[in-house]
Amino acid sequence: WPGMGKLLIDSIQLLDRPVVVAYLIITVVMFITINLVVDIVYSLLDPRVRLKDAGA
Repeated sequence: WPGMGKLLIDSIQLLDRPVVVAYLIITVVMFITINLVVDIVYSLLDPRVRLKDAGA
């Protein structure tokens, strides 16, 4: 199975814009979701980090 990277390169070479846009949307959504989950888990594990500002 060649993977998503080869799909993107082939789509760029063939000017298949919908596939390129779909790939970029999937990548951005995954990036944002992973960063959000990491921030939430980090705030739960470290008591010094809070999601709300307590008056500073």
